[in-house]
Amino acid sequence: MNTEMARTGNLQLMKEINQALIFNAIREKGPLSRSQLAKDLRLSPSTATVIVDHFIAIGFVKEVGKGDSSGGRKPILVELAKDAGMVVAIDLEQSRAAILNLNAEFLITKPIPAIKQGDLIAILLEVIHEMVRKIQGPRLLGIGIAVPGIIDPNKSRVITASSLNINHLSLKEELERHFQVPTLLENDANAAAYGEFLYGRSQNVQNFLYLHVGKAVGAGLFLSGNLFTGGAGGAGEFGHISVDESGPLCHCGNIGCLGKLIGAEMLMDQWRSWTGSEDVPSLAELARLSNEGEFHALRLMDYVGEMLGRGIVTLVHLFNPSLILIGGELALNNERLFDQVKKQVKTRNMRVFSEHVQIEECLTRLNAGIIGAGSLALNHFYQNVSFEMGDRTERAHHD
Repeated sequence: MNTEMARTGNLQLMKEINQALIFNAIREKGPLSRSQLAKDLRLSPSTATVIVDHFIAIGFVKEVGKGDSSGGRKPILVELAKDAGMVVAIDLEQSRAAILNLNAEFLITKPIPAIKQGDLIAILLEVIHEMVRKIQGPRLLGIGIAVPGIIDPNKSRVITASSLNINHLSLKEELERHFQVPTLLENDANAAAYGEFLYGRSQNVQNFLYLHVGKAVGAGLFLSGNLFTGGAGGAGEFGHISVDESGPLCHCGNIGCLGKLIGAEMLMDQWRSWTGSEDVPSLAELARLSNEGEFHALRLMDYVGEMLGRGIVTLVHLFNPSLILIGGELALNNERLFDQVKKQVKTRNMRVFSEHVQIEECLTRLNAGIIGAGSLALNHFYQNVSFEMGDRTERAHHD
C-alpha cells in the first residue's frame, strides 16, 4: 500500500514538473511546436502533446499558425495566451492599483483613495473587487503588493510602514481569505527591483541595485541573481544610511539619514525657505524646473545629488554592482541630479569600482513599483504551475 502511494505521488510530482517546464518554455521562448518542446526539454513527444493540448483546452495556450519544415508537414506553433489569467498589482507608495495580464501588461489601473488609520484592508478589498468586476474573462491568479516599509521574513505581515501609519498588519492573511488566491507582500523598492529584473533594464544582470528617490528613499538589492532581503526582511533601507554627521536626528535614532535629508518634506521646507513662497512644486515639477535652469531648483538638485551620491558610494563599495537603476518622481527626467550622482561616484569611489558600474534610469519608470508588485504574483504562479489533468476545469495549485 505504501509502495503504491509512493509510486502515485512520484507520478503526480513528475506530471507537475513537466507541466511547469512546458508552460514556462512556451512563455519564455514561444511560439514553439510540440515536437520542439519535446526535443528541448528531453520529453517524449506524447508527453509534450498531452500537456500542450491540455493547456489549450483550459485556455492558457493557443495555436498561432505553422512553422518551417525541412520536410513533411509543417509543425503547428503554440504560444502563451496572455489574457487567460490576470494578477492584481498594488503600489501603496504611489497609491495605485492595477490588473496585469500574463505578460505583465496593464489591463486596468485605478487610484487608491486616501488611507486613514485602520481602513487599509477595507479600501483594498473595495478597489480589488471593483477592478476584477470590470475585467471579465481572465482568471485571477494572485495579488502582489508593494509596501513602503518593512515586511516580516515570512512575507505575511507589514511590520511597519510609517508613511501609512501601519504597524504589524496581517495583509496577506486578510486578502487571501477574501480572494482565495496567493498574496505576495514586498517592500516597494524590492518589488521594483524584481520588476526590473524580470521585465526592465536589468534582465540577465546578476548584481544590480534599484534605488527609489521619491517621497521617500529606498533600495532593492539583487545579488548573484537573487533578491536580497536580509535576515529580518529589512535589507535595502537605503534612506537610513548616514550621509551628514551634522544633520538632523532621524526617527530611527540615527543622525543625518539620507531619507531625512532628501525626503519630500525636507525638500519642500527648503524650497519655501529659499523662495519665500508657499506655492511648492511637486517632486516631478522640481525635476522639470531644474532641467529648465530655474536657479532654486538647480541649487536643490545639486544638494540632493551630492547627498544621494554619498549614499551610493557606500553601496558601491559594499556590493560592487554592475548596474544601478534609479527611479522615483524626483529622479526620473532629472539631468542635474544624475550628473551630480555620477560625479560623486566617480570622485569618491575606488577607480576599479567606479569604472565597473553603470548608473541609469529604470526602464519601468513610475510604473516600477506596480509592475514589480505584479511580477511577484506572476512569478509565484509560474514557479508553482500545476493544472489538474483529467478534466477541462482549470485549477491553479500553489504551495
